[in-house]
Amino acid sequence: MIIKQQTKRIKEKEANNMKDQPSKRLPKILKINRIDKQHLSISVLFSTGEDRLLDFNHIFKKEWKVTTDDPEYALFDSNEFAKVDIDNHTLSWSNVTVYITGFDGKKKKMPYEVGADTLYGLSVPDKQLLFPVGILLKRARLAAKLSQNDVAVLSGTSRTYITRLENGKQDVEVMTLKKIVEAGLNRHLTISID
Repeated sequence: MIIKQQTKRIKEKEANNMKDQPSKRLPKILKINRIDKQHLSISVLFSTGEDRLLDFNHIFKKEWKVTTDDPEYALFDSNEFAKVDIDNHTLSWSNVTVYITGFDGKKKKMPYEVGADTLYGLSVPDKQLLFPVGILLKRARLAAKLSQNDVAVLSGTSRTYITRLENGKQDVEVMTLKKIVEAGLNRHLTISID
């Protein structure tokens, strides 16, 4: 009965979170950036290119209202929580097991997992890993004593686009960034991978 309630709760959350997706493709978790076992949080890289933070302390207590009867309860133990891994592009805890009834009516032992689409909807941008292109552009523009409109005209873009970039509301392609930096700001663009 507990598993059925849990499954129903997760399906409802997944349905509600689908409308918050950045694209029509389902997000996948590609990498775990860091695990903070003391605060029960995990930073992950999603297939959307975003580094996002999952605060499981908040999720378990406030969102899902986990009780001692729920399988997630074991993850309040920080050492058990830290045993997370990625399996099939989502977070998986093989140290916490759940039993799922298959189509054949037989119970199957499975590791505890939550769909990546549900996790995306429960996550927030990881501020420690935000790539500050907009901040860098704004600083360079102000140092050059140029308006957003000046940069837009010189780079062949629009003031609205420059505003959105500076406010972190717009992604930018490398060639467009090159055009803005080199033509609009009269600087040289250098990109490094550390």
